[in-house]
Amino acid sequence: MSVFDEPAEEPDQIRDQLRQLFRYRALLVLGLVLGMLGGAAVSVLGGSTYTATGEVVVHAISTAPFEAGGVSADKQISMGTERQIAQSASVATAAAKSLGIRTDPAVLQRDLRVSNPPETQTLMFEYSADSADRASSLVNAFVHAYLDYRQDAATKRIDKTVSKLGTELKPLQEQRKVLDRRIAGASGGTGRATDESERSNLVSEIADLQGRISSLKSLDTTPGDIVRKGDPPAFPSSPGLVMLLLTGAVIGLVLGILAAWVRSVLEPRVRSVADVQDNLRAPVLGILPRRQDSTELLEVGRSGRGNRAEAYRTIAFRLVHDQRFAGRGSLLIVAPRENADAVSVAVNLAGAFAEIGNDILLVEADLRTPRLAQRLPLHPGHGRPVPGGWADGERRAVDAGVDGRFDLLPGREVPNPGRALSSPQFARLLNEPSGPNENVVVVTGPLLSHADGLAVAKQAAGVVVVCDLTEVRRDDLDRVWELITGAGGHILGAVLDKGSRGPSLRRLSDGGPTHRKRGRSRPHAAVVAPPQLPAPPPPPPGAGYAAPAGASLDADTTSLRR
Repeated sequence: MSVFDEPAEEPDQIRDQLRQLFRYRALLVLGLVLGMLGGAAVSVLGGSTYTATGEVVVHAISTAPFEAGGVSADKQISMGTERQIAQSASVATAAAKSLGIRTDPAVLQRDLRVSNPPETQTLMFEYSADSADRASSLVNAFVHAYLDYRQDAATKRIDKTVSKLGTELKPLQEQRKVLDRRIAGASGGTGRATDESERSNLVSEIADLQGRISSLKSLDTTPGDIVRKGDPPAFPSSPGLVMLLLTGAVIGLVLGILAAWVRSVLEPRVRSVADVQDNLRAPVLGILPRRQDSTELLEVGRSGRGNRAEAYRTIAFRLVHDQRFAGRGSLLIVAPRENADAVSVAVNLAGAFAEIGNDILLVEADLRTPRLAQRLPLHPGHGRPVPGGWADGERRAVDAGVDGRFDLLPGREVPNPGRALSSPQFARLLNEPSGPNENVVVVTGPLLSHADGLAVAKQAAGVVVVCDLTEVRRDDLDRVWELITGAGGHILGAVLDKGSRGPSLRRLSDGGPTHRKRGRSRPHAAVVAPPQLPAPPPPPPGAGYAAPAGASLDADTTSLRR
């Protein structure tokens, strides 16, 4: 393959991956529905949320303005500290007290958000509640509680400083009074001059302290200005029902896709024709449509020209023109497990081969629980008794309707099935046909249940594996390939069966057809043709066969449609 082919394969890989996900469409739909239900539940149970906003410009308050040293106001205040104060429990307690509510302050703090826009001295208070009026009243209560708290704190600091300065001022004033009395009682001299000098210094200190006290008392303690009042919001701030439904749908769909991907990765069963071909190392000869309500085993030649009958004819046409088999020798039809109906495929392929014009011998090599003779329309009195063991036993003629007839060697319970299938008589039956245009179609029990099929696979000219699309596993196909090739057999291809109609939980979750698991088929009453109606003669040997209209002969590249 050249490098120019690689880009063309990428879209195919993407499409294949998408098909893998959409096979689990029930998981996608389930995720979508659950997401929308979750969004609706949030909308109904959570209700609408309203957010009121208030803004405050914070003022710097200094208890010693004369010590500021020309520092700007924005440097005298820390907005981060103010933001922490606004969200403190003390402010929340004051807000609850102002509204007369007994709600725990921690509960009130939970719905409060305080932010500081960059490069500003503004605090933005936002409060969310289930009603517009409650949000407005609470955000205004927090704003006023913060301002009151800040003003009270500034007033307390000023009062504390004034009290400290007053404590320093009082002894100085007492000392001045003493000096005043001494100066008044002195008549003159050096002592009087010293007292007056000391008094002058004392008066200066007293004036300084009084000036500082006066400055503190005249200080503006306004904590800030409300530039935006928390009015009741006109619209809810929470997403509406439509937005919640859309959000839930998106989240649910993502989770559904994730679940479908995990399910496809962990799925042990094959999910496409390519999986069957990769694990079986053989092409897919055909895909049987879903089985209708008909319980008749032989569909070719007796049940009209339904889709399944045409599919059987297509598979037979492929086998006849396959250079590896070319319609000569013996053909083994086998299934990996009991849930694939290899018996139906073998019977109808025998009927399709008879329609082409070959002499067909259908051999039921299930020697444990043989029941095929009870399910087929046999011609009365057309058996060919041959003395000997099972392989040389009586052959019965099967009425294939308009397609003529073919012979059946019914199974028979024997003590040792493996020995009977490995006997020289059975080998002669497979390898030495009684006529020049005779083919032998053999059907056995499930290959992975017992080794009877291997005894036939090593002697047959080719093996066709019947797979139930709803049940076959990758490791089963790998095991079938190992067993058949190890025994010396040759796998011609696989026939995929979509099973019967009928909804089930697995069909919904997997996005594909599902039917009840079939073990060994229950015996049906034998359908006997009336003796006065002889079977029509078979077509002349070597007659050509035309592929039915609409039948696809290229099943190797057929995609699995669910």
